[in-house]
Amino acid sequence: MSKNEENLFSIGEIAKALGVTRRIILHYEERGLIQPDTRNTATGNRYYGIDTFTLLRSIRSLQNLGLTLDEIRDYFNDSADLLPLIQRLEKMRDELNLNIEKLYERAKISSEQVKEIFLPPQLVYRRIYPSGSVAERTVLLRNTALEAMRSYGTDITRRMYFIEYPIDRSGEAAFCVAVPAGSQGEFVVELPEVQAICIYHHGAYEELPAVGRQLQDHAAAHGLTPLGTLRHTYLEGPPQHKDPSKFITQVALPVAGNRKA
Repeated sequence: MSKNEENLFSIGEIAKALGVTRRIILHYEERGLIQPDTRNTATGNRYYGIDTFTLLRSIRSLQNLGLTLDEIRDYFNDSADLLPLIQRLEKMRDELNLNIEKLYERAKISSEQVKEIFLPPQLVYRRIYPSGSVAERTVLLRNTALEAMRSYGTDITRRMYFIEYPIDRSGEAAFCVAVPAGSQGEFVVELPEVQAICIYHHGAYEELPAVGRQLQDHAAAHGLTPLGTLRHTYLEGPPQHKDPSKFITQVALPVAGNRKA
């Protein structure tokens, strides 16, 4: 190794440090993303400096975020339209947050607890029907989801399926399906952000009315005024589990007022 090569990394060292193969490093060279800082004319071996190593780490990080090599090259060349990339990453972030929340609930070992949250603003396809039984609501929600997806598509970065019903008229429910931003139509509405208390319930849908009553009792005990509706957001259910004890539903009670100390 020459003096010029002593402070450089071989391709094997670079590959090992990044946890990739030598072939991947060579592919980045072929695509014009990097170049070796020097090559040994006698052996043909490639050597890379710390700046190139840092650049390679950036490339790997952007790849892990879902960017293509062409997009990464344009990014470093300042020729990329960044807004679509930002929007795509924001969508990915929202999907990750939703799945992390669900996985935390699946992994939980403590008993159900009341949590204070804000239900985010959301654009939904919303149909209101009289319904009483779990079976009726299951059919109506599936039919509403089918209508929404055929007409508008769906927004998978949001909670996709939920129902809302008046506390004093539980036999009527609004069936809601998340739709993409910009959707417009007779049954498309924008739900505002609202303060709420919630419980993540693990169990059959038949148990949800009792959870709603628990939330109402909690609100009364802590000086919170219910806004008149309950929301059931279905995180995991029959599509994922045949055992109803494994279903996960977020039961939320929108409220107003300050919690008592």
